Order: sequence, then structure tokens, then C-alpha cells
Amino acid sequence: MEVFCGANSQLTHQCKQLGFRAERFGSEQCDLQTKHGRTQVFHSLLSSDPRHVWFSPSCGPWSGWSHLNGSKTMQSWDELHRSRMQHLEQIALGIVLFRHQRLKGNHFHWEQPRSSMMFKLPYLSEAFHYLRNVDFEMCIAGKLTDPQKVNP
Repeated sequence: MEVFCGANSQLTHQCKQLGFRAERFGSEQCDLQTKHGRTQVFHSLLSSDPRHVWFSPSCGPWSGWSHLNGSKTMQSWDELHRSRMQHLEQIALGIVLFRHQRLKGNHFHWEQPRSSMMFKLPYLSEAFHYLRNVDFEMCIAGKLTDPQKVNP
């Protein structure tokens, strides 16, 4: 299950191509900022009991660029702070999904850049205690090949 994913997410697409069950909850499926949208996610979570949940909350308000731009004026800082407060619901949803997956003995993946200010929130200390941090070197990852199709 993917939550807060993009409309063309390859994770769900590739899982289905391989014959696995996968479900996507992005802006095209429902508005996760509403009670109705979150209810849809919870119903699916409870009925399908996914082995993996991939959670990708918005990184915009938490990015280093947003922090830099927000520090330029008091007005821009207030706008950034307001945006972050509006996105706290995403983080709360992530924590609930994380706890559910952990309780069930299933996997939970929280996608966010390492430099994200989101990770400075005390709400995430519980998740940090149990989750492992993984960094991808995108210069290398962009050159990945299928080992079964590589010509010697």
C-alpha cells in the first residue's frame, strides 16, 4: 500500500506487473487531508492487511529550500509555519499507520529526504527508534540495470 504517492507511482505499478497486490492512495484516489480520505485508507488497511506500507508525505514545507525561503522575511516565515501546521495531519497519519504496521508485525517505510526538517519534529522520535534510515545515492541508482538482461 502506498500512501501520499504520486499519480504515476512506479512502486504500485511494478508490484502489480509482478503479480502482487498493491494499492495506491494519492491525490487521484482520495483527499488524505480529509476525514473521508483517511477513512478510506484505514478501511483498506484493515481489510487488505498489507505486508508493506510505503508512506510519502509532502516534503515541500519541510525542505531545506522552504526553510531558507521562509527565513527571508517575517511574512514568509509565518507562511511557512502555517503550511507546516497544515501538514501535521500527514505526520499524524503516518504515525498511526506506522504503529498499526508495527503492531501487526508488518513493514512500514517512511519516504523523506535526509535533510528534511520534518525529522526534527519530536512526534517522530518513536518512529526513529524503530525505523532504519536508508540513503540512496541517486547518481548510482540512476544507472541500475537488470542483472538477468545485462550482456557480458
